[in-house]
Amino acid sequence: MRNPQSNRIKLPPLATLPAFSIAARTGSLTLAARELHLTPGAISRQIKSLEDTLGVQLFHRRHNAISLTDAGRQYLIHVNAALATLENGTLALLPDRVRLVIQAPITLARRWLIPRIGAYLQENPSVDLNIQSLALGASDLPDVTISYTRGADETRFPSAFLLDRTVAVCSPLLIGSVAKTVTPEALLDLPILLDTADAWSWRRWCEAAGIPFRPRSGSITFDTDEASIDACMTGLGIGQASPFLIERELREGQLILLRPTINPIVGAYEIAGSTPTGRAVGFNQWLQTSQAA
Repeated sequence: MRNPQSNRIKLPPLATLPAFSIAARTGSLTLAARELHLTPGAISRQIKSLEDTLGVQLFHRRHNAISLTDAGRQYLIHVNAALATLENGTLALLPDRVRLVIQAPITLARRWLIPRIGAYLQENPSVDLNIQSLALGASDLPDVTISYTRGADETRFPSAFLLDRTVAVCSPLLIGSVAKTVTPEALLDLPILLDTADAWSWRRWCEAAGIPFRPRSGSITFDTDEASIDACMTGLGIGQASPFLIERELREGQLILLRPTINPIVGAYEIAGSTPTGRAVGFNQWLQTSQAA
């Protein structure tokens, strides 16, 4: 009699799935290792074991960077769904759940907070996070509010958990091999991308470079730095961005730094409000120690 279990698909080592998911999210074996408290070598071996079991390549591997293959992107959808189901089922069994409402600027939440939030949840498994964008309006009373303030003087921000510096960046499609030698003046001969109507970041950058801000090939203005970064990656022009908001794009070569030693302060992210609630204290402390993560 035929064994009905013989037709079952052999599942991959389940312990490899979190490593795959986190590496796909962060685009880095090092960051995935940091979240899972393992070494990058251990993460690499887990992913190789998963690929060997599946018989497909999940990542393209380049110098200091990884990116998903088509098969990897397809598989990630199912892995994340399965992990979410397991996590929700586990959380339902845990007592004393704590809900923490965080309001933050949308670009900071998407590009800096989300890639790091897994580390916080690893340390605080009983917390349910509700992350809201300040730009979309508040739907709950926040426990933590992250605000942004402009400014060029570091002494203005003694309590900031993250100083905002700006650098000039562009797509390699725009100027390619001359990127390392281009002068600050020459950058203004190219189309300029602005993330505010008053060109605040560009004016501070030009001031630090010792040149006047006089774009000679026109400009395109966006109302968010998120939109400006997206436009920059398509090759529309030279943009300004905070290095910590474009970590993945720089790592994967989608954007390149231009004159990286010119990086003036343009503002800071701070924890707004007065005395935090008890459940927010731990998160605020985590923010203060996560800027280098």
